Amino acid sequence: MKLLLVDDHADARASLAGFLDQLGHAVLEADCAERALALCRDQHPDLVLSDLRMPGMSGLELLHALESLDPPPPVALMTAFGDTDTAIEAVRLGAIDYLRKPIDVAELHRLVERVAAERAPAPPPIDPALTVDGLVVAGATVAKAVALADRLHAAPDLPCLIEGETGVGKELFARRIHHGGRPAAARGPFVALNCAAIAPGLFEAELFGYAPGAFTGANAGGAPGKATLAADGTLFLDEIGDLPLDQQAKLLRLLESRAFYPVGGGSEIRLRARVVCATNARLLAQVKSGRFREDLFYRLKVGHLRIPPLRERADEIVPLARALLADIRIRRGRGFRELSSAACALLAASQWPGNVRQLRHALEHACLMHDGAVLDAAHLSELGSERTPSGGAPILVDRPEPIAPQATAPAAELPLTPGTKLVLAPDGFDLDAWQRAVIAAALEANDGSPVRTADYLRISRKVLYTLRKRYGLLGPRR
Repeated sequence: MKLLLVDDHADARASLAGFLDQLGHAVLEADCAERALALCRDQHPDLVLSDLRMPGMSGLELLHALESLDPPPPVALMTAFGDTDTAIEAVRLGAIDYLRKPIDVAELHRLVERVAAERAPAPPPIDPALTVDGLVVAGATVAKAVALADRLHAAPDLPCLIEGETGVGKELFARRIHHGGRPAAARGPFVALNCAAIAPGLFEAELFGYAPGAFTGANAGGAPGKATLAADGTLFLDEIGDLPLDQQAKLLRLLESRAFYPVGGGSEIRLRARVVCATNARLLAQVKSGRFREDLFYRLKVGHLRIPPLRERADEIVPLARALLADIRIRRGRGFRELSSAACALLAASQWPGNVRQLRHALEHACLMHDGAVLDAAHLSELGSERTPSGGAPILVDRPEPIAPQATAPAAELPLTPGTKLVLAPDGFDLDAWQRAVIAAALEANDGSPVRTADYLRISRKVLYTLRKRYGLLGPRR
């Protein structure tokens, strides 16, 4: 807002002006009521903060004189003298508040926020029907995806595959498939299993469970797997693209037979739950490179749902941001009420490599670090490096030179120096191929020694072994 600070003491004005400036407001200063009256006629401030006792015209007289303006600005009076009668007279004449010196900055902050909230335009309402399961249906793309999720809900025997970049809300769509828009009427629980977070040797036990005494360290009574715990509900397998090939075969058999055996068990268990898988990888590219089974891919793709990244839904960014901002304000009990036009332009121009999750985090960060009624572009200054370049290609980090992955480059040619950044192509980037090339080149440069290679890559030998196994880089034991 534009604030007018009226006080004949220069030090007091400077102190309060510095505080209000830090809150993001433009501050005008006047050393007397007469000059303040002239500034109000020319500058039309949103709030006048005036000392009560000044040489010449007093604060009460200034308040009375400002009533002749159309419209009169709101006025709050400040004084070092605790005079109850004067306070009552000030409020009677139209003052919105009465602050005692030395000014309590927290009280002043609340006053300024109250005025800002009263003058801010009401945010456009978010139709409750357009917000489902945490998904804001702000455009035709998400509306079609939600409608498809509801159709998939009606076919519980079909496996589903949700593809989309990190942060687009794949689990939210999986939950939509689970209950079909009626959370209270959903059959069975929603059981999630992250395939990337489980060691390959433990995946089968986590998924199918195990019988008593199945392996060393197992619970004496055995344990049910996620496929059993899901019962008549939904088994959600996240990051399915990270599942090793040998485990993919077992998952394929589960989908085809809808039955499984616990590890070490002899009794077959029927799978009653629907199976929903999600991945941020391009599975078709992994199929072509031999890292994902083709038969499993087409089995999963019977019920296929692709969630486009946020940068492909530019028209949805601002409505989505408004809905997220409203949700943050409800949960925190305070926060911004609206987006300025500059903030809307910045949000729409940003690439959002982290998609909806990144958008929410950016808004939460702005609400944590700043206060006010209207969120402006200055509150989102950290997004400046993620705007769309003039050519339209999505650049995730702003470094001058692009670096393309080389499948068989020697270690000396790989860009492994600290600070090197990538400029990603708009049609996708095969991270697995790049990672395999790095590991292969590092092994070659270190004469195949896993110890020196792990030290060179700054990873543990266990992680290096897992990656070598995934990419078929295991050689003879040394």
